[in-house]
Parts: sequence; structure tokens; C-alpha cells
Amino acid sequence: MDEAIFKYDTINLVDVNPNTELELQIKNAMQNFRCKDADVENFLKNKAFDFEQRNKSRTCLVFEGKNLVAYYTLSLHSLVFDDSISKNVIKKIDGFSKSVQSVGIILIGQLGKDFNLGKNVSGAYLLNECLSAIVDVQRIVGGRYAMLECMEIPKVVEFYRANGFEVLQKADDKYLRMIKKL
Repeated sequence: MDEAIFKYDTINLVDVNPNTELELQIKNAMQNFRCKDADVENFLKNKAFDFEQRNKSRTCLVFEGKNLVAYYTLSLHSLVFDDSISKNVIKKIDGFSKSVQSVGIILIGQLGKDFNLGKNVSGAYLLNECLSAIVDVQRIVGGRYAMLECMEIPKVVEFYRANGFEVLQKADDKYLRMIKKL
């Protein structure tokens, strides 16, 4: 469907005042969120507000009307290079030195759609909203790259590649680290 005909509203959890009717409505919408990825669903339901209060991340909820259709979570993160990364790649990412062990990046910690209510919002739209927020952060604090970790599933990896991400290294046996130059 053409997303231009839909109006999405994004609410950043940091802007939700505690102990208000709005907070109650949002928490209810979050508890009703259903995602194909159990980890993404669990984070929203059980950790997002806690991470907000501890200033560990920022979660943005995407609504279509009163329906929570998708969300994303961003945080600051340190990308530690493993031994498989060449000095040239390290210098390219750092922008200065090939000897650094790690660099600061903006992490897309979560990106998910409700599989019932989020059918009208495409993954590309959601990722573009997320990247737009990252560019806003970059304008204020700097930074050269965004990163995400995704399951090593060809369809998922290809989606991120088609949107400008490249595989950097394995995070573990299940996940790949992918980066995008800002």
C-alpha cells in the first residue's frame, strides 16, 4: 500500500510523563504489540520503559491512529573491533586512526512491526524514520556510523544491504553486525 495515504505519528517514550493517562494508554498498546521476533516483542513489553528511565536508550513508537504499528530503539554504543577487521577498515570507520580498538556509534537496538496492525507500514519506511532520528543525533553529537545486529537470515540481511548497510563482523553464532555510514 502507498504509505503517503497513511498518517503515522511517532511518540518518543522520553516525552511521556509518568503517571498520566497517556502513559497508561501507551503501556496498554505496548502490551498488545505482537511481533514475529520474540526478542523484539519482549524488549518493548518488558524493558523499554526501564531503559528510558535509566537513560540507556530511546524508544520511539509509531502509531497509525490509536494503533501501535511499529517501534525502534536507539542508543549510544561502543563498537569493539574483533581480530577479523583489517586496519584499513578500522581507519575508514574511525576516520582517523587504524590503531583504535573501538569507536562510538549509534546503535539501532530494536526495529519491529506489529504483525497484525503494522501491515500498512513497510520496513523501509520504519528504517527511514529511524535513520532520520539518527541523523538528528549525529548533527548534535557527531558520529560516523550507525550499527545494528540482525539474525543471519538472507532475507533480513538483504533488506539491510538494500538500505545501505554492510556486514562488518559476526556478533555471535546467531547475529551479524551491520554498519551504515552516516
